[in-house]
Amino acid sequence: MLVTSGVPQGSVLGPVLFLIFINNLDLGIEKWILKFADDTKIFSELSQVKDCDKLQKDLKLLHKWSIDWQMQYNTDKCKVMHTGRHNLVYL
Repeated sequence: MLVTSGVPQGSVLGPVLFLIFINNLDLGIEKWILKFADDTKIFSELSQVKDCDKLQKDLKLLHKWSIDWQMQYNTDKCKVMHTGRHNLVYL
């Protein structure tokens, strides 16, 4: 198989280059964000409408980053998780 771009899997340099590449992913994000390898999680407590607006702004920033850096999210793996007893889950 011919590799035309990227770093071969199993290399020492690959993970380091990827970490450098995604280093600015969280710039401007107000809510909590976790990055591990190629996994990104953004989460927040939403108790008021303004909390929803902030989270939506953060999601738009992540989307803009993905377009600017040409690194698309796998939408099949994107999930929303609601926790707590007083959730309003919209279907």
